[in-house]
Amino acid sequence: MATKKKTTTATGLKESAHDIWLAGLGAYNLAGEEGAKLFKHLVEKGGEQEEASKEWMANLTERVQGLQGDAKNVLTKVTSPIEDGLAAAMHRLGVPSRAEIVKLTHRVEELTKIVNQTRSAGQAKPKARTRTARA
Repeated sequence: MATKKKTTTATGLKESAHDIWLAGLGAYNLAGEEGAKLFKHLVEKGGEQEEASKEWMANLTERVQGLQGDAKNVLTKVTSPIEDGLAAAMHRLGVPSRAEIVKLTHRVEELTKIVNQTRSAGQAKPKARTRTARA
């Protein structure tokens, strides 16, 4: 009886090992088939997500550009009265504006040229000085 039990156990073990082997092959085959399907499905979903992201980014960019324009307008509305008030206050204090300073600078340069031309035209060549002996 002990011999029959060993044979049955050996045969059952051999069959179990074979079943495990077949299950592994089946899993490998299924993974190959399902893996290809899963890969295609993931590629499709990725394409959909990419399109959605592009659209979202385009909308966001458009909104940011609109906000940037709005910010410039608000900044102009805020700074313009301040600049005008400062310019008026400086004028009352007698501080010249940038334009007035530029105009005066150009006028001084013109006058300097005229003076230099007048000097060079009106001057005779300097006479040679002679040395006198000291006593």
